[in-house]
Amino acid sequence: MEDFYSVRVSRWAAETVYRLHTDSLHWSDERGERDLLHANIRKVRVYKIRYFRSRTSYWRCDLTYADGVHIRLQAAHYGLDGRVEDRTTAYIPFIKRLEARLAHANPNVAFETAEQRLALLDAAVGVLAIVALRLVRLVDVRHAANPAGFFMRQIGPWLKGHGVAKANLVAAFPEKSTAEIEGILNGMWDNLGRVFAEYAHLDRLWDFDPTHIEADQILIEGDDRTRFVAAIREKGPALVFSAHLANWELLPFALGSRLGENAVVYRPTRIPSIDCELTRIRSKAKVGLISANLEAFFAVKDVLRRGGMVGIVVDEHFPRGIDVMFFGRACKVTPIFAQLARKFKCPIYGARVVRLANAKFRLNLVGPLSAPRDATGKIDVAATMQMITGMIEGWIKETPEQWLWLQRRWR
Repeated sequence: MEDFYSVRVSRWAAETVYRLHTDSLHWSDERGERDLLHANIRKVRVYKIRYFRSRTSYWRCDLTYADGVHIRLQAAHYGLDGRVEDRTTAYIPFIKRLEARLAHANPNVAFETAEQRLALLDAAVGVLAIVALRLVRLVDVRHAANPAGFFMRQIGPWLKGHGVAKANLVAAFPEKSTAEIEGILNGMWDNLGRVFAEYAHLDRLWDFDPTHIEADQILIEGDDRTRFVAAIREKGPALVFSAHLANWELLPFALGSRLGENAVVYRPTRIPSIDCELTRIRSKAKVGLISANLEAFFAVKDVLRRGGMVGIVVDEHFPRGIDVMFFGRACKVTPIFAQLARKFKCPIYGARVVRLANAKFRLNLVGPLSAPRDATGKIDVAATMQMITGMIEGWIKETPEQWLWLQRRWR
């Protein structure tokens, strides 16, 4: 039986169909077709690629034949609309069978591994970021955050994300003047710079002690304090939603104050070395770290079954999500948070961090919330996610310069 696989390796290329025969690789496209003998292969070069501004890496295989022909096979397929489609599921089995037949037909074939230039750039950026974080830890956080905020205010407007953030702000606040919009953008970049500097000091920033009223940097006051102390002493499963406000990375440390097993769901960065460093930093919060991937839903369920509290940031676009209204426009959010609350019948809390002066923060906690119910008395997933989204919108309106406007929230 023939094996086949098709791919368009760039938006300008034709889609090519490859068929794997016992002794040859056959390709065909709109230009014609040809058989390439396995015995004539000279080199197989395997490596991973990543497209600029994308988190996803794809496998690629370059074949070089004795007559100078080059064939490129890859898991990333360009659709007619220019979007990249992941065909890893079909690509990997095809390549494995191809490699086996090549090795059998030509034992002298050279198999090589390589690094894409963008991967090398990622590695260099990763080293620089890690060195910077460890150097920043040697400096008082107040002295480090100010120049970091200043630096981002200078370079932020030159980055591509600035245009996305500005368009989002204009759509969200049509009543604001150009000067007001620019002021919010300036504050957003300042906040991001400070977040980077504060990563190195997260464990030092979190100084809340429920047995002492006074705290130097983390303020949890009044009703927020009462709710927070009750929540961290409560037993049984619980869910906490949050958003990318101020320094959202302090929330794992808030959950780490609770006795027992607790966890947060986080999105890995696209550069592995930086992701490892951030994981090392977050691990000081003493909570489980659940990567936002296909297995995340099951990992969260396991923690809830064991009576743990799980924190999830829910202000990001979720392609397969449900529609909610956010700043007067429809967008998609993950329904998983409400689905978990419905399944486990557990309390729902909302938490946000507000940036104050001099590297100080205030934590606000709401809940346990009364989630909307359907006719059967169970949590209404869509209505609950709309309620949560509305609360986050309210938080953002209070401190718009502290939210991450860079994300393409409406699509």
